[in-house]
Amino acid sequence: MKEADEIGKIKNSALLPVLVIVSFLFFVLIGGIVWVAAKKPLVLKQIIETNISTVVKEVLPASEYVCLVYNYQSITQRSYNPGNLINARSILIVLDGTIKLGFDCQNIRVRQNGNELILSMPNIRILAHEQYPERAKTYDLAGGGLFPRSIKVQEILDLLGDTKLDQEKQVEENADLMRQAKESAEALFKPLLELNPSVKDRYLISFRWQ
Repeated sequence: MKEADEIGKIKNSALLPVLVIVSFLFFVLIGGIVWVAAKKPLVLKQIIETNISTVVKEVLPASEYVCLVYNYQSITQRSYNPGNLINARSILIVLDGTIKLGFDCQNIRVRQNGNELILSMPNIRILAHEQYPERAKTYDLAGGGLFPRSIKVQEILDLLGDTKLDQEKQVEENADLMRQAKESAEALFKPLLELNPSVKDRYLISFRWQ
């Protein structure tokens, strides 16, 4: 009988740590369930926003997007050896160029606020600038010498560089051009998104420009 009691005590003492561990794991499990339940709305919101962001990225262009092409013609006056009666020359030089305005679509950020889909758009910038020296035209003005000097190729190239910087500065400071570029992008992107079943009749699309 004494031996049976001793065996019982040994079994009870061996079971005690097991019960403690099981109880601890049970409370940890309960705590985890409560925590997940409390965080569930946030987790679901993150999943929804991630999914809708993926949808937007799939619909819109994947790289740089040109939303406005601006063609210009610059007119510059140049005087060479002014006052020289022999080889002075005064001319007008007309140059054509094209500036492409746009942005990188990879920099678009998507956020959902209720039923509003907000697209945070990057700054409009100059993506490309081309000039066409082969189309350059020169017009002689009054005041030239008896044997007007010829125009050197390097002088034309230098003029191209000067006018290029001037035109880019003018475009970047032109609020109307920037507004047209933004409106052009919105006019294309909004219908594209509204055609997608995941967006159509579910979200109001709005744009936020930097």
